[in-house]
Amino acid sequence: MRLIRNGEKQVIKKIDHIGIAVKNLEDALDMYKRVYGLEAIKIETHEDIKVKIAFIPIGEVLIELLEATEPGAGRIGQFLEEKGEGFHHIALRVEDIKKAMAGFEKAHVKLRDKEPRDGGDGSKIAFIEPEFTQNTLTELVERKREVAGD
Repeated sequence: MRLIRNGEKQVIKKIDHIGIAVKNLEDALDMYKRVYGLEAIKIETHEDIKVKIAFIPIGEVLIELLEATEPGAGRIGQFLEEKGEGFHHIALRVEDIKKAMAGFEKAHVKLRDKEPRDGGDGSKIAFIEPEFTQNTLTELVERKREVAGD
């Protein structure tokens, strides 16, 4: 799929993942296994942004379960306090995140991130402000490889 922004082509490769905020990661993982027969292939903690992440593959798309490492801490903790558990964001895979960000900026789409930052499993990420995407928080993700278990 290709997006055209002011005459420049920008490649969106696929949906990378769907982010779901959860209060208790272990309970959520148990539910995904019990109800859907799905298991996480990787779990990691990012103390710098106060989040613990579990990656669950479904075909070519991942479910990314997100738990705050401290109640109310970081964006996920704040989200959980304000809105409760549920859909947090959709992530689109891009080939070159800096090029993608530049394309969105040229199209006057506001980004939360001015520079790519580190994301889960060694990815580079940036978020688009929801006001530009029908109130859907959208993450851009660049990966050098598919997420794999530890």
